[in-house]
Amino acid sequence: MSEITPLLEQAHAGDRAAWERVVALLHDDLLRLARCASTSGLPDTLDAPALVRECYERIAGEIGDRAVVNRSHFLALAGRAVRQILVSHARERIASRHADASDPATDEALREAAELLSLDAVLEEFGREDERLVHVLDGRIFGGLSEVEIAEALRLPLRTVQRLWDRSRERLQSLQDD
Repeated sequence: MSEITPLLEQAHAGDRAAWERVVALLHDDLLRLARCASTSGLPDTLDAPALVRECYERIAGEIGDRAVVNRSHFLALAGRAVRQILVSHARERIASRHADASDPATDEALREAAELLSLDAVLEEFGREDERLVHVLDGRIFGGLSEVEIAEALRLPLRTVQRLWDRSRERLQSLQDD
């Protein structure tokens, strides 16, 4: 058992110092995740440190409501939070289209925002069919987790996670081909 697991248990019980230690231990993981999620370099995109801060705030709001059992579970929650934050930011970006329409960078940022919203809609559809598909995709795409880490976080057999990952990738590919 890693040092993070007992700290998460203590944080769930209300120990603020334990939560701060978890934050310190997982900061580099979340920063890596945030950098991958916000690498477009386009104007009006979230920078990695801002994304990490908002991610921590969302997870901290949930830590009292549910037991986060280990590092993988924490990062799976972070993946979901990152997707929610990016989708919210994309919605705001599209809603404020009043920026200079002649700026190609603005056009590109709006295109990326629209693509993210489309992906989110597809994930919502997947979730109505099988919520595990969404958890696997959130973990892989937005959480940067391996199949083993996702299996650990979701408490599923590795082979089940592999099948779900394959199925979701095939479905995403078929939607892209249409």
